Amino acid sequence: MYIKYDESELIEFFECEPIPVGDDDGGDLIFTYSDNEFKLILFISTYEMYVNISITYKDNIVYSQKYSNVLEINQIERLNIKIVLKDGNTLILKKNPQIGVIAE
Repeated sequence: MYIKYDESELIEFFECEPIPVGDDDGGDLIFTYSDNEFKLILFISTYEMYVNISITYKDNIVYSQKYSNVLEINQIERLNIKIVLKDGNTLILKKNPQIGVIAE
């Protein structure tokens, strides 16, 4: 199994190409978005089915959490990213009006 996502949606949301980590076929990617001195960082381990979400301010970690059993990642109305977990919970990554993570 693997995390289902559309890379073009993530590129549109993060406004950048992903950075591959390790082997090109390994399925590990990093996406980053910067707004002033805040950064939203999404690490995706496609085949191990987990993500790590970090928020930094002036390069200091404000929030960092690993989420396992990720099923899919979708863009919502071009403004947010929805991460669906196997247990039915969801995470929303947002850029506006301020970078943030919402657990539902």
